[in-house]
Amino acid sequence: MAAPQASTVREPSSSIRVFRRVIAIIIVVTFSLAAAGGIIVLLGDIESELTFQVVSTTALTGAFSVAAFCGATLLGRRAQWFGIVTIGLAAASLALSLWFLWGDPPGDETLFQLLYSLILLTAVGSVASLVLLLASTNSWAVRIALALTLGALSLAAALTLVTIWVETAWQSDWLMRLTAIVWILAALGVVVVPLTSLLLRKSKAATPTSSDPMSDSASQSSGQASPAPHLSASALHRLETAARAQGVTADELLDRLLDADDRSAPGPQS
Repeated sequence: MAAPQASTVREPSSSIRVFRRVIAIIIVVTFSLAAAGGIIVLLGDIESELTFQVVSTTALTGAFSVAAFCGATLLGRRAQWFGIVTIGLAAASLALSLWFLWGDPPGDETLFQLLYSLILLTAVGSVASLVLLLASTNSWAVRIALALTLGALSLAAALTLVTIWVETAWQSDWLMRLTAIVWILAALGVVVVPLTSLLLRKSKAATPTSSDPMSDSASQSSGQASPAPHLSASALHRLETAARAQGVTADELLDRLLDADDRSAPGPQS
């Protein structure tokens, strides 16, 4: 299979890197403040309504911060638009949840349905962001499994939204069965796709580079063993440092450099 083109790897700009740092700082600060508030109120009257509100705020902030962090991992990559949508869903879900917790919203059923829908979409978006981050697209089998997994997640979320907004949907036995089956398939893909990508990477790294059998036999007959190609620890460290600075993995940076070298190499002369 041909190697992926260099255009599939998006090099994050300085603004993307700054935005990603800002997101991380906001997550750390808000969760730290919420955790500190939870600890303070737990030292007082734990049966008061204020204690419940502060502890619930800590839990909600932590949960939606994790969801926002999952979306932030895609910034600077091909699917960064999906990460931005996930961050927006997490922020909207947290704001609406805190309004229900601290404010006095009207008892409209539509608001509850909106809250449940935002929480559902945020959870699905954060899981899908992790799958997109961990899945390798170098294998056609992984790409197909990734597409099927994302499709199953989308279908499961859509069916669940139907049960949230349509009251009579709970009375449909076939719809509930179908929703459960699709969620099971989606959960299977969420587990299988990243693990398969990891196993393929390890097997590819462990497989020795194929060489000409004639040259191997000649080197063995002459008693000279060809040295195994390897990178020093310092070279690996420099490669990982450069990849981290650009917001990509070491494999993606190496693929981009090799593709750029192939394009710059002169073609055959007539």
